[in-house]
This record gives sequence, C-alpha cells and structure tokens, in this order.
Amino acid sequence: MARNGIGRPSKGDRDAFMTKPARPIGDAIRERAHAAGMSYGDYIADILARELGMPQYAPTIPHAQDQELPISQVA
Repeated sequence: MARNGIGRPSKGDRDAFMTKPARPIGDAIRERAHAAGMSYGDYIADILARELGMPQYAPTIPHAQDQELPISQVA
C-alpha cells in the first residue's frame, strides 16, 4: 500500500486483542499511560513485551528525546 505522506507512519505488522480489566486496573493503565505520554494500547503492549522477555518489541515512547527549549532560544 502506497503512503501519501498524510497521517502517522505505520507501526508494522500488529495483532489485535480485546480485554476487559477490572476498573481499578483500567484506571491505573489510563493514569500511567497518560503520565508516560503513550496511548493505552502502546502502554499495555510495552508491559506485555517486557513481561514476556521480548523488550525489542516494546513500543518506543513518543518524543522521549525531546527537550523544552529555553524561551531565549525560541525567539
């Protein structure tokens, strides 16, 4: 499939699962994913990849290398 340059790049071959965790677990996932700057799915995939001993398949944290510029460098 050809890309037209619009939207985010593909994450590659993926599988889909649906799960319904208990409410306290879901709340913790939302809170921690938000704190990490990740989607819920990427956060869960990160946990599973590490738990299964396959950290090479863990999603990368978006903009992990970004740093805030001092205002003097922006102007």
